[in-house]
Amino acid sequence: MLLVTSYSGSHAQSFDVTRTNITFDNGRFTLHGELVIPDTAQNAPVLIFLVGSGANSSHRTLYKDFVEQNLEQLFLEEGFALLYFDKRGVGRSQGAWQRTNLYERAADAKAAIDFLKTQGRIDTDRIGIVGHSQGGWVAQIMADRYKDEFKVMASLAAPTFDMQLKLTNEYYSDNLCEGMPDNEAFDKAGKKAISDINWVSWFPVKKEWRQLRELRFFDPAPHLQEIEMPAFFAFAENDADVYPGWAIGVLNETFQHSVPQHFSLQIIPGANHDLKMTEMCASPQEIAEAPYSSFFKQVFKNWMLNNL
Repeated sequence: MLLVTSYSGSHAQSFDVTRTNITFDNGRFTLHGELVIPDTAQNAPVLIFLVGSGANSSHRTLYKDFVEQNLEQLFLEEGFALLYFDKRGVGRSQGAWQRTNLYERAADAKAAIDFLKTQGRIDTDRIGIVGHSQGGWVAQIMADRYKDEFKVMASLAAPTFDMQLKLTNEYYSDNLCEGMPDNEAFDKAGKKAISDINWVSWFPVKKEWRQLRELRFFDPAPHLQEIEMPAFFAFAENDADVYPGWAIGVLNETFQHSVPQHFSLQIIPGANHDLKMTEMCASPQEIAEAPYSSFFKQVFKNWMLNNL
């Protein structure tokens, strides 16, 4: 495990932080990331952030604004440290993202925890895992498999249902946004989801299909049932990928209508999958120009401060 480069800077804050480019091994590949620590921190709690799906999901690219506004602006001033890392095959990290399953992603995040335990100025008894979208699925797995390694879990705009229903959700939204009648939109979405899962099993010719082949049978329910730590679930009202009603409904079914008290469920009014204030069918330009939900920032920060 190596520290590569350290440098200090305010980075849009009114106080100094040290940003350290890091590498750590998962036993097979070397992963690259960044550790951010306020210069005044002596025994800092730390949040590890897990990105979503796809080839461009990195704290340096697709998630750059997300982590700055929803993590750095909220928690660095509270003395928290932050750790980001590029998943396999993204940025400078070795491996292939499209051939990596969720359990391998969880093991990589466990390797990040192991790395933190070698660092000074970190309170390893106060580590939180925060995952967005597919990263939220990974966080749910970790809260089961590695429950003794960290203290709290936050799942942001992530499904609580299986991959088939996740695809159905996405295709249903696409059909509705194209103006298709509701019943027809749902029926076609369900059929396409089943077809895609069966098709990629035989012909995973694209990277996205190879990734789907890795994930096609995933169901988070067995992991959700084993979570004992404080867990925060944020669902966005206008999320085209994860409908809040579906997500909370499946949670109720999973726990026989008695969701654990240590689960905090929050619907973010007016927000989309990225937790930005847009309608479900907003254009890419509208999404790019939209602000992040101030309500989300408030409830997320308050929950994390109270639990970590």
